[in-house]
Amino acid sequence: MFERVAPEQHDTLPDIPEPAENPCLVDHQYARDMLAQAYRSGKMHHAILLAGPQGIGKATLAFHLAHHIFTHPDPVNAPEEMVPIDSASQSFRLVAQGAHPGLLHLSRPRNDRDKKFKTVITVDEIRRVSRFLGMTTQEGGYRVILVDPADDMNTNAANALLKNLEEPPRRTLFILTTHSLGRLLPTIRSRCQTIKLQPLGEASLYKVLQNIGAEIPSDAGERSLLAARASGSARNAILLTQFGGLEIEQALNDLLSRKRLNMSDVFRLADAASGKDRQIQFSLFNRLALDRISDNARMAAEAGDLRVAASMTALHEDLRSQLFETDTFNLDKRQHVVGTITTLHSRLAAHHG
Repeated sequence: MFERVAPEQHDTLPDIPEPAENPCLVDHQYARDMLAQAYRSGKMHHAILLAGPQGIGKATLAFHLAHHIFTHPDPVNAPEEMVPIDSASQSFRLVAQGAHPGLLHLSRPRNDRDKKFKTVITVDEIRRVSRFLGMTTQEGGYRVILVDPADDMNTNAANALLKNLEEPPRRTLFILTTHSLGRLLPTIRSRCQTIKLQPLGEASLYKVLQNIGAEIPSDAGERSLLAARASGSARNAILLTQFGGLEIEQALNDLLSRKRLNMSDVFRLADAASGKDRQIQFSLFNRLALDRISDNARMAAEAGDLRVAASMTALHEDLRSQLFETDTFNLDKRQHVVGTITTLHSRLAAHHG
C-alpha cells in the first residue's frame, strides 16, 4: 500500500508518488549520462533547464540528479553514470520529505487564507532562494535549487530568479523544468543549458506505470491505444485510465463532431468535469480542449491557412485567460466548461463549414 511522504503539490494525484519520492527513473539515458559526466568532470553548468511535455519524468530526473550530487559530494570521485537510488538511505528520505538541507524545491505555494494552491509561483517563493543561499552548506557541498515547473512563475518571480541566475554562488546548481520553452523569458533560457527530453516510448511508458503501481490495461490493443492517446506522458496515461479521462475525451470529441450541440449532453459532460471533488477532471477537460485547439492551429498552419491558424491561436489564449480567471477568482467551473464547449464548437463549425 502506497504511503505518501512527500509534501502535497498543486498537481498531486491520489495514490501516485511525487517525483521527489520516486526512486525509479525510466528512460532519458542520454541526459542522465551527460549530466553525470559533466558533474564528474567539473564542467556542470550552473543552471540546467529540462524541457519536454508534462509527465515524462523531468522532475524525477531533477531529483535523481540532486541525489547523485548529494551521494557523491566530491565530483572527482563520482561515477560517470547515475546509479540507482537507495530508497532506504537518509538522503532519499530527507529529499522525499522536502527536508534535505541542500535542496530547495520551489513550486506553487498554498494560499494561507483558503489553503488552496496558488495559480502561479510568486516572487515571495523566489525570494526564498537568497535566504537558502545564505545558509551554510554541509561540509561545503553543493546546493540545489529546483524550480518546478518554471512555466508557473509570474513576471515578477521570473525577474527575481533572473538575478540569481546572473550571479550564481560557487557550488550551486539551479534546475528548472518547463513544459513549454516559449513560456519562459528568453533571458532565463539564455542563462541555462537546455536539455530537451523526449516523450516516453510505449515500453518505457508502461514500465513507469508499473513502477508506480498505476492501472495498466490487460489487452494489448488497449495498451497501444492508451500509449498513443497519452502521447508518451505517464501523467496523461494515469489521468486517462484512473480519473475518467478516456470518457471525458470521448464525450468531448462526440460533441464537437456534431452539427448541432445537444445541450443536455453538454451539461452532462460539464457535470462530469466540474462537480464536487473533481478538480483533476476539470484540469483534464481543459487540457483536452486546449490540445484540440492547438492541433487545429497546427493543421491550419501546415495547410497554409494562416487566418484559421491565427484565429485558433487567439482562441487558445482566450481560453487560457478564462481558465486562469476561473481558478483565481473561484468562478463557476460548470459554466466555464459549458462556455468552452459551445465556443469551441461554434468556432470549429465556422472554420470547417
